[in-house]
Amino acid sequence: MEHMTEKIVQYLTECKYQDIPEAVVDTTKKFIMDTIGVGLAGATAPGCKEALQLFRGFGGKEEATLIGWGGKLPSPSAAFLNSLLFHALDFDDTYDPAAMHCYANTLPAALALAEAKGGITGEQFITAVAVGVDLCARLGLAIKTPLSWIRTATCGSFAAAATAAKVLGLDREGMHNALGVVYSQTAGNAQCLIDGGLTKRMQPAFSARAGTLSALMAQMGITGAREVFEGKYGFFNLYERGQYDGESMMEGLGKEYFGARLSIKPYPSCRMTHASIDAALYIKEKYGVCMKDVEKAELYTSKMCKNMVGSPFRIRTNPQVDAQFSIPYTVSVALEKGKPFIPDFNEDFVRMPKWRELSSRVLVFTDSSLDPRDLKSAAIKVYLKNGQILEHRVEVFKGNPGNPLNWDECVDKFKACAKHSLKEFKEAQLEMLLNKLINLEGLEDVREVTGLLG
Repeated sequence: MEHMTEKIVQYLTECKYQDIPEAVVDTTKKFIMDTIGVGLAGATAPGCKEALQLFRGFGGKEEATLIGWGGKLPSPSAAFLNSLLFHALDFDDTYDPAAMHCYANTLPAALALAEAKGGITGEQFITAVAVGVDLCARLGLAIKTPLSWIRTATCGSFAAAATAAKVLGLDREGMHNALGVVYSQTAGNAQCLIDGGLTKRMQPAFSARAGTLSALMAQMGITGAREVFEGKYGFFNLYERGQYDGESMMEGLGKEYFGARLSIKPYPSCRMTHASIDAALYIKEKYGVCMKDVEKAELYTSKMCKNMVGSPFRIRTNPQVDAQFSIPYTVSVALEKGKPFIPDFNEDFVRMPKWRELSSRVLVFTDSSLDPRDLKSAAIKVYLKNGQILEHRVEVFKGNPGNPLNWDECVDKFKACAKHSLKEFKEAQLEMLLNKLINLEGLEDVREVTGLLG
């Protein structure tokens, strides 16, 4: 598509709060609240403390708050660490059609620079996040290759740069350069997911840091690639082998905001496990079964889900990651004790010998009737020891726009996550924070929020 990058830059630069539909503003606030909530709970996840120690050792200008931990660091460092918290529990948003996350890269950049710059209103903040998330989802939707690059990181780097540049108020040339500069840092792969590496949860953090740094560099006049997306060695041709749909990416640009298509997660595990969890919970709640009753359980999912999270459960170097990315583990937890939550993925819990035995009875198969990249659907067949067979199919899993969490459910999730924060909130403090997030558009300065998060 001719001049895609220029049209995107124009949209990103010119979009104003008044251009964003009220429903999209409402949705954006809900996701900002949800992401901050899971970030509060993420500080104790493996790898987070070590990253904090490393970045605090680097030191630097104290300009952006470290959520939950307290203290301040330079904005690129704070963006990295806060993104890590947002994504560490795998409890943050998803864009289901593209199997990616959109807030773990954009929101940390926005928070860091809004605090560092000061004077950023709630309306300005919402606008910057909304356009960045929109860009992230549009890029992900356009890609037609199988999952190999982690789009949360690759697409998310451009989204973080766009959000950061919007917060800084850069003009079209500055926005263009922010995208070009961040393209030189774009990365993120699926191998660390398959191997259970802690860097899986850090890939959006690298993007958030890169996006923040790139906007600051563009503000200083540093230039980057021009034909970022469709050039000969642009993102789509170099990274995705030219297999993309530019028309679907550009359709409704500036009128429809793809952030409204995102899902809020009800469980702190990979989104590819959620339809299977929903199916298992239906069987448990309707028939009252426990794993002691189960001979075996069969799950039928898309090819991508089977390949990425359907292997037999095994514990490697990072038990929490292994559990988060396992249908056999998460389904056995659901059938045994009910809705999985944060403590069910702590290392001591995951290492309990019974989970290895229970999960061995959960088998995953490819359902050839599903789109190979389908996340939202799954079927379960449970064979009981008494000979009974129980079946259920999930067409649209919980949290998807077709089966969404409402505001009350999101507030409940936020409060539950806050209970797992290193920062101890008094009830009045938590209610004040929630009130500011729910009424974010009315804030004169977003530092009213960041001041409550340290």
